[in-house]
Amino acid sequence: MIYAGLIHFNDELDRAHELNHIIGTYTRTSPTIIKKNSLILCYGKLSNAQDMDEIWENASSVLMGRTFNKIQQCSFEKSDFKNLSHLNKEEFLEKIWGKYVYINSNKKASQFEIVVDSTGQLPFFYYPFPNGNILFSSHIEIIFKVLSQKPEFNWTYLCSYLVYRNSSAIQTPFKNIYELPPACCLKITKNERKTEPFWDPLSAYKTSVFQERDAVNVLQATLKPWIEPYKNICVSLSGGLDSSCLVYCLKSIKKEEQKLSALNYFHDSVKSSNELIHARNVCRETGIELIEIDVSHSLPFDPCHQKQLLNPNKPFPGLISLRWGENIFDNIPSDGSCAFLSGHGSDHIFMRPPSKKSVADYILEKGLKGSKKQLKNITQFYRDPFFSILKENAMSLGAHFLSRRLGKRNPKNTQDEIPDWIRQEVRQKTSTDFMHPIYENLPSSVLPGKYEQIDALYEGLASVHVEMNQVNPTYYPFLYEPVVEFALSFPTYDLFHKGYDRYPLRKAASDHFKTETVWRRDKSQTTGIFQLGVKKNLEYVLDLCLEGQFVKQGFIDREELQKTIILIGNGDIKHMWPFMHVASVEIFLKQWEEKSV
Repeated sequence: MIYAGLIHFNDELDRAHELNHIIGTYTRTSPTIIKKNSLILCYGKLSNAQDMDEIWENASSVLMGRTFNKIQQCSFEKSDFKNLSHLNKEEFLEKIWGKYVYINSNKKASQFEIVVDSTGQLPFFYYPFPNGNILFSSHIEIIFKVLSQKPEFNWTYLCSYLVYRNSSAIQTPFKNIYELPPACCLKITKNERKTEPFWDPLSAYKTSVFQERDAVNVLQATLKPWIEPYKNICVSLSGGLDSSCLVYCLKSIKKEEQKLSALNYFHDSVKSSNELIHARNVCRETGIELIEIDVSHSLPFDPCHQKQLLNPNKPFPGLISLRWGENIFDNIPSDGSCAFLSGHGSDHIFMRPPSKKSVADYILEKGLKGSKKQLKNITQFYRDPFFSILKENAMSLGAHFLSRRLGKRNPKNTQDEIPDWIRQEVRQKTSTDFMHPIYENLPSSVLPGKYEQIDALYEGLASVHVEMNQVNPTYYPFLYEPVVEFALSFPTYDLFHKGYDRYPLRKAASDHFKTETVWRRDKSQTTGIFQLGVKKNLEYVLDLCLEGQFVKQGFIDREELQKTIILIGNGDIKHMWPFMHVASVEIFLKQWEEKSV
C-alpha cells in the first residue's frame, strides 16, 4: 500500500484532488480518499494481486496495513475495529500485531496520535508546515511531489549513516522530512510534535505466558494468518537454521491448495557462499521444489534492467545489489499472489553470536553460584582467553552497578574501525540523535547482555525498513512482534547451550520435525560474491565513489578511498562495510538527482 495525507489545524485548501492525482500516477487502480475531521487520507495499491493491505475505520480512527488478533491468532476483522472504538490507543493496540499505521483523531483536544507497528514495514514520513499542518506519506518522493519542491539532502543523516550504518532515527536523508520510527507514537497538536516509544521490548522478559510455548509454536502461530491469503509461498532458503525453520514450519501449516517452494542463490566459484547442498537437503526432507539461481550474472554493482517505480526513502547496502534482487524476483512463482519470506532477523533476536556479557546477566540474576560454568561455556564458544572474557564481564558489572553504561552513539561504540579515508569532517557532522528513540527510554537497570540483545533487535529492524522490490516486498517473520517478544523473554544465558547459539530455536525445530539439519553450525558468507562484483565493475565503482558527492563535499580522501576499492576488488576485506556505505549513499543520491532533473 502507498498513501499520502494531510493533517490540518488551520484553514486549508482541500488538497484531496491533488493527492488523488499524485497517488494515482503510481497505483494500479484509482486511489481511495478518506476525510475524517481534520484528516485527509488518500491510498492505493501498487499491485492488486500482491498487496494484501486493507483500511479499517471507526468514528475517530483509521488503521492501514495488515493486522492480526493477538489472542485468537487470526486476521483482525473490520467489524472488530468498529466495535472497539471506545478503547483508548493503548488498550486497542494491546490487542493486535501486524504491519500497520494507526491514526487516531481527538477532535475535542485538537490532537492526533499516529502509531507505527514494531517492525515498521509500512513507513510513515512527514513534512511539518510552519502553520502546524502536517503532510505525510509512505514515500518521501510523494511528499516532494505534493510540495513541488526539489529535495535538499541532510548531510548530518548521510554522514551518520556512513559511520553508524542503518538506523531507525527520526531524521531522514532530507532536510525538513522526518520519519516516525517503528514501535513509536507521534503526538501532534497545532503547536507541538512529540515522538515516544509505545512498545516496551523488555515487557516480555521472563514472562511465564511466553515460556510455556516453544519457538516452533510461536513461529507457526505467527506465520499462519500472515500467509493465509496467498496462493504461493516462497522462502529464501540458504539451508541454514533460520530459513530451514521457516520451511519446516510452513510445510506443516500451509493449506493443501497453497504451493510452498524455496529459492537458493549461489555462485559456483565462490565456495563460501555456495550452500546449495544444504538447501537441497531441506527440500528433500520436506518434499518441496527448490528454485536454484546462479548469481554469477547478477553480481553487486551489475546494472539493473528495470527502473524502480519510486525512489528509495533511505540509503541501504542492498542498493549495490539491485540486479541481484531483480534476478531473485524474476524467479519466484508468478502464477498468482506470492509471499516471499526471509529468515533474516533470527540472528538478531536469538543472538548469533551470543552476548559475551551474558555471564554478567547470570551473576546479577542468580549470583556467583554456577557462574564459573557460564564463563567457561562462553569462553569455549568464542575460543577467547578466559581472562579477556572475565575482564569484559567484570567491567560490565561495574558499569551496571555505577549506572555508567556507554552511550549508544559514544565514539567508542562504532561497529567498525573508521578508516583513515573518512575525514574528520564526517565525524564532526554526525549526530547522536541518529538512533531509535527507545535508547532514551531504556532504564539504567537493564542487564548488560539484555541491552546487547535489544541493540541487536533494533539493528535488525533498521535493516528491513527498505525494499529492494516495492511491488513484491520481502517479509521477515522473525521480526514480527509475537516472535520478538518470545525471543526477548529468555535470559541471554539461556540462548546458547553446548556450544550452540540460538538454542531455543534449534531445540524446538529438532524436537518438532525430527531433523538434524538445524544443528548445523557453519554459515555462509557473501563477501566473496561482493568482491567479484567490485572486481568485475571496477571502472564503474571507481567513477561512482571517486566522483561522488562525499568526495566533492570534502568528506572523503579520494586517493585513499581509491586504494581501498582496488584492494577490496583483489580480495582484501578490510574496511569493506564503510566502503559499502559510501557506495550505497552515492547510488542513492544519483537515483534522486537523476529523477529530479
